[in-house]
Amino acid sequence: MSLRQVAPLLAVAAALGLPVSAAAAPWSSAAEVKASLAAAQNELLLEGDGGRAAAAADDATRSAQPLLAALRRRAPASAQRADRALQAAARSARSGDGPGLAAARAEAWTAILDGAFRSSVAAARSSRIAEARAWLLVREFRPPTRFTRAGTHATIALETLSAGRRGRAKAVAAIEADLLDTYQAVLGSTLEQLDEAEQLGYDTKVAGSAALARGYFAILRPALRRHLGRARSRTAGAAFDRLVESALAPESKGLTRARRAVDASLEGFRAAPLADEEAARRAGQVLRFLSLVPIEYARGVDDGRVTLDFEIQEAITFRAAAAQSFGDLQPALAQRDRRGTARLDALLDQLGATLASAAHGDRVADPQSVEQTAGAAQDLAKDLFPKPWREAEGSADFELIRVALNRLEHAVQAGRYGDAEQARIEAYAVFEFGPEQRLRGLAPHLFARVEGFFWYGAEGYPGLAQLVKRRAEPEAVSDTRSGLDAALADAEAAVGSGATSRTAVITNTAIIVFREGLEAVLILAALAAGLVQARRRFRRPLLLGALAALPASALTWVVAQTVLGSLARYGEKLEAVVSLIAIGVLLLILNWFYHRVYWNEHLAGLHSRKQRILRSPATGIVSAQVLALAALGFTSVYREGFETVLFLQAIVLEAGVLDVLLGVLVGLTGVLVVGLLTIAFQRKLPHKRMLIVTGVLILGVLVVMVGSTVQTLQVVGWIPVHPVEGLTLPYWAGLWLGVFPTWEGLAAQTAAAVVVVGSYVVAERLRVRRRRLRVTRPLQAAPARSGP
Repeated sequence: MSLRQVAPLLAVAAALGLPVSAAAAPWSSAAEVKASLAAAQNELLLEGDGGRAAAAADDATRSAQPLLAALRRRAPASAQRADRALQAAARSARSGDGPGLAAARAEAWTAILDGAFRSSVAAARSSRIAEARAWLLVREFRPPTRFTRAGTHATIALETLSAGRRGRAKAVAAIEADLLDTYQAVLGSTLEQLDEAEQLGYDTKVAGSAALARGYFAILRPALRRHLGRARSRTAGAAFDRLVESALAPESKGLTRARRAVDASLEGFRAAPLADEEAARRAGQVLRFLSLVPIEYARGVDDGRVTLDFEIQEAITFRAAAAQSFGDLQPALAQRDRRGTARLDALLDQLGATLASAAHGDRVADPQSVEQTAGAAQDLAKDLFPKPWREAEGSADFELIRVALNRLEHAVQAGRYGDAEQARIEAYAVFEFGPEQRLRGLAPHLFARVEGFFWYGAEGYPGLAQLVKRRAEPEAVSDTRSGLDAALADAEAAVGSGATSRTAVITNTAIIVFREGLEAVLILAALAAGLVQARRRFRRPLLLGALAALPASALTWVVAQTVLGSLARYGEKLEAVVSLIAIGVLLLILNWFYHRVYWNEHLAGLHSRKQRILRSPATGIVSAQVLALAALGFTSVYREGFETVLFLQAIVLEAGVLDVLLGVLVGLTGVLVVGLLTIAFQRKLPHKRMLIVTGVLILGVLVVMVGSTVQTLQVVGWIPVHPVEGLTLPYWAGLWLGVFPTWEGLAAQTAAAVVVVGSYVVAERLRVRRRRLRVTRPLQAAPARSGP
C-alpha cells in the first residue's frame, strides 16, 4: 500500500487521539498484506503470470512481519495461523493454483482479524486504551445496507472507558459484542456468496469463500464453545473443515452436504446474544420491511410487466433488510419454535426468489401473489415473536426515518441534491405509512409538528423540502434536522408508550368525532334551513336519514379493516383525490345556494333539489319526497362518518375498542348538543337571516376543506410548497381551520372565499337591477298608452 493510501488511516488514528506510531503499525501492515495478496491473485487469475503472483505473495509475507511479531506477543495462535497461510499463498502462487491461493489469502486475512480482535479486547481489559484503539482499527463491519448504521459500539465503548463514563467490564463486553455480532453477520453473507459462486461454477470464488467462512468461524468458535459446549464446537469445526476440503477438491460433489452440515452446526447459535431492546428493534424492522415489500412491488408492476425498475429494486432492498434482521433473531426464535422459524425462513427465500425473477425479467408475479407471501410471512412472524417484540414496529419506523435523514444530510454535503430529495421523500413515506396514522389519534400536535419540518417549516426552522429545493448550505439543513430529530423523539415516545392514559384516549377520540361531526351538523343545518312553516314536517325524514348514517359508519368500521388495507399503498394520494371531489361538490352547492336563494328567493343548490323532491307526488306507503330527503341527510352525514372511521383506526390499535367507543360516545354527545342548539338558534331567526347564517357556516366549511386539501396536495407533490417566511402557526390552526403557513394554501382559501362572496355580491346587484327594471318599465310605457 502506498503512502497516499495509508494517509487517510493515519488521519483517522490522529482524530481518535492515538499516537500515530502506535496506530499505524497494525493498520499499515494489515493493509499492505491485504493489498499484496489481492495483487497476487489478480496476477495469477487475470494475467496468468505465476512469477509476478509469487513476487506479490512474497511482498505480503515481508509486510506482515511487524504485524506477526506484535501478534506473537498477544495472540500467538492467530500469528501462527497467519504465518502458515502466507507460506501456503506463496506456494500456490508459484504453482499456479488459483483456488489454493484464494483459500490461503482468506486464511491469512481472517487470522489477522482474529489476532486483532483478541489483542484489542485484551488491551481494553488491561485499560491500555491507546493500544486497544490501534488494534480496533484492524476489523471488518457488517454488510452495509441503506437501513443499517456503521458499527461504532466498540469505538464508543473505548471512548467512554477512556473518559471514565463506563466501567472496564462493561466496555470490554460492548467491544466483544460489537465485533462478534459483526463477524457472525459477515459469516452469514460469506456463506451466501459461496452458494452463489457454486451455482455459477466459479471454483476460485468457492474456495476463497469457504476459507473465509472457516476463518470467521474461528473468531466465533470460543463463543460457540461457551454457549453450546465443547462437543458442538468440535462438530462445527469439523463441518467447516469439510467445507474447505470440498471446495478445494476438483469436481467435488460433497460441497452441498458440507454446506448443510455447516448450517446444522450453527443452528441456534448467537455469538453475542441481543439485548431485549435490540431484539425488539430487529423484530420491528422485520415486520415493517415486510409490510413495505408489496407496496413497492405493486408500484413497479402493471399488467404483468415491470414498469418502474426502481420500485422493484426498492422491494428487493426491503426484503433483504427483513431477511438480515430475521437472521439476527433466528437463533433465539429456533429455540422457541424450530418448525415455525424454518417456515418463516422459507417464506423470505420464496419472496426473494419472486422479486429477483421480476428484476431479471424472467417472470413477473402478480402483485397480489407478492402481497399474500409477504402477508403470510408477517402473520407467521407475529406468531413467533414475543409480545414485546411485536410492539416494536413503531420504533423500527423511526429508525428507518433517521437512516434516510442521515443519507439526506450526506447527499447535501456532497452537493447531490437530487439524492437528498429522494432520501427526504423516502423518510416522509415511512412516516406517512407508520407513525402518522398513530399520531393523528394519539398526539395530533406532534403529527403537525413533524410534518411541518418535512415540508413548510416549524418552530422557526425552514422545511426540508424548501431547503433541498433551494440547494441550501449543509449547516442550514443540519439545523432543521436537529429540530426534526427532537420532534421525532417526542413522537417516538408518544407512539412507543402507546395510549397509556385512558383519559387521553377518550379525549382524543372525542375531539376527532366532534371535529368531523361539527362539519356534518353545519351542512345538515343548511339543508334544514328552508324546511319551515308548512314544510316543517319534512325535517323528520332528513334527520332520520342523518341518523341512519351512524350505523352505516359503524359498518364501515368493520369493512375498513379489510378494504382499507388494499388502499394503503395510495396513502395521501387517495385522500387528495377524495378531498378534491368534496370541494367540487361543496362549491357547486354554494354556487347554487347563493344564486338560487338571492335571485329567486329559493334555497341553495341542494334546496333546489329538495324543492323538486317536495313537488313530487306522494304515492305508496312511503312517498318519494320522504325517501329522497332521507337519502340527502344520509349522504351528508356519512361522508363525515367515513373520515372519522379512517382517523380512529390507529387509536384502536393502541388502546383497544372499549376506550375508543367511550370517546366516540362523548364526541357524539357534543355533536348532538351543538346540533340541538343550532336548530333552536335557527328557529328564532327570520327566514332571510337564517339562510345567511347557514350560508356563512357552509362557506367556513369550504375554506377549511380547501386549506386541508391544498396541504395534502403539497404533501403528495402535486403542487409546490412556498412557505410564508417568518409565519409560524399553532398546530390547531391547521387541525381545526385548515390554515397552514404556505402561500399556496392561504391563496387558495382566500380565492375560495372571494369567489363565493363575490358570487353573492354579483347576485345581489343583479337582483336589485332586475327589481328596478320591473319598476321603471311600466312607468316608461305609461305615456305611450295615454297618447292618441
